[in-house]
Amino acid sequence: MQDYTIHRSARKCHRGDRPFEPNERYYSVVTLKGHELVRHDYSLEHWKGAPENCVGWWISLMPKRQTGKLRLAPTQVLLDALERLLANPEDADLAYLLAVLLVRRRVLTDVSMDTQTDEPTEMNLTHPAENREFLIPIHPPVTERAESLQRKLIELLYCDS
Repeated sequence: MQDYTIHRSARKCHRGDRPFEPNERYYSVVTLKGHELVRHDYSLEHWKGAPENCVGWWISLMPKRQTGKLRLAPTQVLLDALERLLANPEDADLAYLLAVLLVRRRVLTDVSMDTQTDEPTEMNLTHPAENREFLIPIHPPVTERAESLQRKLIELLYCDS
């Protein structure tokens, strides 16, 4: 079986060169051009039917643009935020949560060599790509601060797209 790549919609009419509106119906057609599959999208008024060299065609609905869609902040931003939090002792619980999340996402690696039987008081973490080290006090959050910490963590982690 052979895989083929078909590009996403250009979000505009190939003939009319006008962007599609949200909830607007449009046609998409895939044609063979040499050894390559090419996709073009057409508004209803510019659709003249499938061309002869058509491999396939379909009708679609342009989705509404989602406002406020969140995406994860870049790694560098999160690492800088962690450094700022570590510099402020009253943010120790938030720094701890962010560090744990970055370990779970495999951005940071735990390099602690602590083999003592007592409970550790800090984590020694590194960002291997930059050889950057972080000494994180183990400071689990208290239940009373859970809601405010959650809000702050979301503000740190995500940005609008």
